Amino acid sequence: MFLSIARTENTLKYAFVVGSSFGWKTISLPLLAVGIILGHPTPSAASTTFDSIKFWTGTGINEAAIVIQWNDAGTPTSMVWGYRWDGTATSFDMFQSIAGTTYLTDSSSPQNSQTYLGSDPRLATSWTKYGFGNALDSVVFQNDTTLRTQSDWTNGYWEYSVYGGTFNYPIYDANWKYVGEETYSQTGTDTYSNVNWFSSPIGASDRILVDGSWDAFSFAADFTSTPVVEPSPALPPSPTAKSIRLKSSTELEIIFTTTPNILYQLESKEDLLAPVWSLQGNSFLATSAETSFIVLLQSNKPKWFFRLRQLP
Repeated sequence: MFLSIARTENTLKYAFVVGSSFGWKTISLPLLAVGIILGHPTPSAASTTFDSIKFWTGTGINEAAIVIQWNDAGTPTSMVWGYRWDGTATSFDMFQSIAGTTYLTDSSSPQNSQTYLGSDPRLATSWTKYGFGNALDSVVFQNDTTLRTQSDWTNGYWEYSVYGGTFNYPIYDANWKYVGEETYSQTGTDTYSNVNWFSSPIGASDRILVDGSWDAFSFAADFTSTPVVEPSPALPPSPTAKSIRLKSSTELEIIFTTTPNILYQLESKEDLLAPVWSLQGNSFLATSAETSFIVLLQSNKPKWFFRLRQLP
């Protein structure tokens, strides 16, 4: 019995059970077969909408999107994640829910600094808390092949733009004399082509989200503003097998890495080249960074392949 459970570039690593024997085998496969095993959804080529966002965190009836643009000559130029909530939420709430790690350093009391853990382990952010709110210092995105980061307050900063919501903000003249207050008021949208970015005069910790909000952080190298471009949906990390073991003489346990709030389906087939995968149980919404499956071994199946597929 063979079980496909992991991948390295264009090879697949198999665990096998034959009678009382148990071990590993690594074989090479065409890239097409590798893609089939991963079962990763393909980004939509259409204009970006909330429906095309693949990576969502949080739960609730309200939806917002956050765009990150490093302006580092990498591709895609900008990426978008989605956030759901009930009640009241700020842009900082959205960021810390999405980023795998968020460091918030208190400028007046460093010993009171905090760390928040979110859904996407590839993202790490650093912020500084001032009396006027939280300022973004850096955003790092790193997976197996890519490292993207900008963090330089000497030669640049993270420009913050918003769309949707209502807030008041102060107005100053050329000599920084306070001359009054203005109000920004805009209903949200679920379609990027309807977004008209507004350079935010308030910080992310003060920015109250509304249903259909869009927020963008774009690195302004040399303090030169760069327009936000239409983002590509950030795909959740592909599930990978963390471990596999015989739980009993008739049961095999496979533990996959998963992303909370992402929908998955466990599937199997006896012939890797067969066109159809069979469903193993119902689809499910992952609740943690790991998901365990118990597979009942069947002596009438000399070969048995499994994949954990992310659903669109």
